[in-house]
Amino acid sequence: MPLAVAAEADQQLSLAAALGLPEEPVHPAAAPTEPEPLPTGSARPRTRQRQPAPEAAPAAPPESDTDLPAWHHHGLVEPEQLTPMLRHYVELKRAHPDRVLLYRLGDFFECFFEDAITLSRLLELTLTGKEGGKGIGRVPMAGIPHHAAERYCGELVRRGLCVALCDQLETTPAKGELLKRGITRVLTPGTVLEEGLLAARRNNWLCAVVLEGAGSSAARWGLAVADVSTGEFRVTEREGSDALHQELLQVEAAEVLWPAAASSDATSPAWCPDALRLTPLPRTPFEALEASTTLKQRFSLASLAGLGLGELPLALRAAGGLVAYLDSTLQEQQVPLDPPTTWHAGDQLVLDAATRRNLELTKTQLGGQLQGSLLWALDRTHTAMGGRCLRRWLQAPLVERVAILERQGGVSELVAQRSLRLAIRRLLRPMGDLERLAGRAGAGSASARDLVALADGLERLPQLAAQLAQATSAPLQALARPWPELHTLAAALRHTLLDTPPLSLTEGGLIHDSVDPTLDELRNQLDDQDAWLAQQETEERRLSGISTLKLQYHRTFGYFLAVSKAKAAAVPEHWIRRQTLANEERFVTPALRHREGAIQQLKARAAQREYELFCALRAQVGEQAAAIRHAARLVAELDVIASLAEVAATSGYCCPEITDPSGPEARLLTIEAGRHPVVEQLLVEEPFTANSVSLGGADHGPDDGAGPDLIILTGPNASGKSCYLRQTGLLQLMAQMGSWIPAKSARLGIADRIFTRVGAGDDLAAGQSTFMVEMAETANILHHATPRSLVLLDEIGRGTATFDGLSIAWAVAEHLATPPERGGLGARSIFATHYHELNALAELLPNVANAQVLVQETGDALVFLHQVAPGGASRSYGIEAARLAGVPAAVVLRARQVLGRIEANSVVRVDQEEAGGADGALAA
Repeated sequence: MPLAVAAEADQQLSLAAALGLPEEPVHPAAAPTEPEPLPTGSARPRTRQRQPAPEAAPAAPPESDTDLPAWHHHGLVEPEQLTPMLRHYVELKRAHPDRVLLYRLGDFFECFFEDAITLSRLLELTLTGKEGGKGIGRVPMAGIPHHAAERYCGELVRRGLCVALCDQLETTPAKGELLKRGITRVLTPGTVLEEGLLAARRNNWLCAVVLEGAGSSAARWGLAVADVSTGEFRVTEREGSDALHQELLQVEAAEVLWPAAASSDATSPAWCPDALRLTPLPRTPFEALEASTTLKQRFSLASLAGLGLGELPLALRAAGGLVAYLDSTLQEQQVPLDPPTTWHAGDQLVLDAATRRNLELTKTQLGGQLQGSLLWALDRTHTAMGGRCLRRWLQAPLVERVAILERQGGVSELVAQRSLRLAIRRLLRPMGDLERLAGRAGAGSASARDLVALADGLERLPQLAAQLAQATSAPLQALARPWPELHTLAAALRHTLLDTPPLSLTEGGLIHDSVDPTLDELRNQLDDQDAWLAQQETEERRLSGISTLKLQYHRTFGYFLAVSKAKAAAVPEHWIRRQTLANEERFVTPALRHREGAIQQLKARAAQREYELFCALRAQVGEQAAAIRHAARLVAELDVIASLAEVAATSGYCCPEITDPSGPEARLLTIEAGRHPVVEQLLVEEPFTANSVSLGGADHGPDDGAGPDLIILTGPNASGKSCYLRQTGLLQLMAQMGSWIPAKSARLGIADRIFTRVGAGDDLAAGQSTFMVEMAETANILHHATPRSLVLLDEIGRGTATFDGLSIAWAVAEHLATPPERGGLGARSIFATHYHELNALAELLPNVANAQVLVQETGDALVFLHQVAPGGASRSYGIEAARLAGVPAAVVLRARQVLGRIEANSVVRVDQEEAGGADGALAA
């Protein structure tokens, strides 16, 4: 059939069908006849048009009972059915299954599948969708603007997630190909370098653990600890899973690496605190040979013998695994790390987790706030690195007398020389974080503003050296030296970089003139172009007669001539309209369009040259990272010493005398008129009541009569017993970190450990009641305390029946006071209690004394004096406290009746002839 006839037949058929007329066949050979006249409009009924049947929906995963989208996981799709871009996304996701993958698409970083759901939920973003392919349909999608990626990534990392950034590696794709993209950065809680993702005044520790005999409580373990942002790197090796648990709590690790077995379950092992993020890894990087090779390559060493790791095989493996993890997550960034140094259990004052919590060293027990902690009370540092150093000193006080006296000497010198202290603090105030600035420069991620801040800090080193030239103490003399290499580096930074460079590194405006001949030549050419533009503006203004004409530039539209709406009709004919706005018209001329390309090319070349010069300068700074960090740590220590001196000078502190550890007063703890360093700052309307304490007068010997080693402290509730305990522990700790202390005078021996058991607490998740937690902490003290330890106990035995609790409290107190040669601990201890029966111990043991918190009773009124005096209290005034709290009068009256009967029928009978020299039995 000829095409024309076929088309005519199709047209007639479709028209007949549309009009509802009977369809008659059309014979190709027959001549067309005249069509019959159509009915009038009223006689032409219209039929409802039928929509084409919808195509079959793409296959989707079976519906589940949850409200998750259909494609809620990348593992549900067949990659072959996806679009090329999503196929690449799934390939990258399979390589990083435990990380949130942010995929750069234009001006956004996008997530798909389960990552999109996670992102939308955590960051409260809208969950949208993207076409995944003909056989897939739409898949979940959520995204963030690329310029805000650091802020959003910081929130994800703070929530314990890892983020993989897939960025664009080219600006223009090859013909017919996707834009090339790849993983450029992996952000994990322990490996972040970006300033916005780090807490300025605390370290961000990454830990790696290797265990042998992990199922045993006596397992041997190696631990590596590093702060990627500051370069610090330390290792240790010890025994006991409980010791590992305490160590991880003390460093407050942001992330813990662990070579987990392939069959290990998802639950955290007992040695890892629940609050920490545990990252299981393959075993290979932690094997001895692999770890050794990694460390040798990283630090360019032929042997690891010089690092002291020869006798610490587990610590070596942990260190090697940690470095391998850094290399895999930081990609091309080679972050400068210090060679690992070793530390041992006896290198610092041991503080277990309960003690740090009870003493509120860095945060309060209630609410976990900085304000109200010892760190808050002592922190007058001006630099971020000084704040981190003070935190480390608080968490790990010294046990070597020489080191303590060196720090103490620096504090004393700055207390005595007020003008020197103020001059140093003025120089430190504007100093940047040299440690982390050097780290970012070494990793190739520092901005121009980072390098300018680095120059500011380095220029202050000679000024500090000049101020400290006459210093006599070791910590101050350490900075009183020239820094020629750093001074030269600072001069190079000043010579090269503008004082206020832009944030962007690729758009120019970074480098001074007369730094590079090539850059100067390009800038001269740009100046010539600017002169031409100015001339062109003048010429076009003359030719058009429009005096208000302006030649302007827009990032999107380039150069243009702007005139008002009223003048738009009078523009010359050679002008070409480019854009129309509400109040003006924009035009371009052929000459301007031609010159614009040359100008843009010159600008691009100049910006590229500036970026090359900046990268070379940043690399030069990275080569000096180790020297910069060495100077920065000395500056941080100076900042802490100046801070402690400022607090001491303005708050009336005294310099404690540290006794000789090998002398007869090694266990002495004598504080006259001591004050709580935090509470006295929080009190506003009334002064703090000072109290004295004296413990451990001499080394133990048979019947040496030295004492007291144990103080039984009694008194009413809310009278200040717990404050007295904490105060004693804090003053001992402050003295061992080299600080002055709030007291009239003090002579202190060096403690090896401080133990506290203060307040009530439970662990319901672990199935432990308040009493069980109390007993577990008490057991830990009794297993680890020594005659050089300081033990502070509050209300032991109160969580069970009266007679049981009194018996436990008696036995614990007696065991603490009894010398080691007689089967006890002989630890210096203060035992606060409401069991007045314990006062009888002072009659049995010569190194036990009683003390009480005084209260003034006037009729029904009680006045707490907060004053600790010798002698034991006979009442706790608990019923009076209940009355003051609002307990009904009838209940209070009945309580007094019951108390009278109990006191009349209960007494402690003391028998001194029992074995051990002391025994108390409760007779009803």
